[in-house]
Amino acid sequence: MDVLAMDVLATDVLPMKRHSVRRRGMVVAALAGSLALPRAAVAQAPSGGQLGFRVDALASRAPSLQGGVGGNIPAGLYVRLEATVAGGVAVRNGSTRAAARADAVARFVLDPLRESPRGLYGIGGLSLMYDGFERWRPRLMAGIGLEGKERGGRVLALELALGGGARLGLVVRRARQRGR
Repeated sequence: MDVLAMDVLATDVLPMKRHSVRRRGMVVAALAGSLALPRAAVAQAPSGGQLGFRVDALASRAPSLQGGVGGNIPAGLYVRLEATVAGGVAVRNGSTRAAARADAVARFVLDPLRESPRGLYGIGGLSLMYDGFERWRPRLMAGIGLEGKERGGRVLALELALGGGARLGLVVRRARQRGR
């Protein structure tokens, strides 16, 4: 069928206008093209959870040194939801007591696809703290972190945060197969 015959069919036989046919064709093409997008997004999404170990120095009324273990899961391309438990010792007025904490935080990763060897991220969440001198108490926490290069299937990160005092933490995490 030639173009003229198709034009006659579109204008005389079918009750729709020529621009309406083009518009429908463009909509069908856009919908067909959008079917490929979810596959690309899935390929770029971070995979699975990460297990991590950490050591934190907390400067507060009762300075503390704590070791901990935690895990995180992706909550979208840029956000990781993380839970950590830690324990150690706290010192106040020459007296040493047990210390512990539980953190529930979100990390906002600025380079989720690991396009750069190092990645900066923000941290925010809630921390429940105990230092042997006071009862358990909740604290809001906010900070920044810098994740280093992947080495041997692991990544190191350095974190600086405020929440129940100033915190400096060193974290070792399992590297993700895709992204941070």
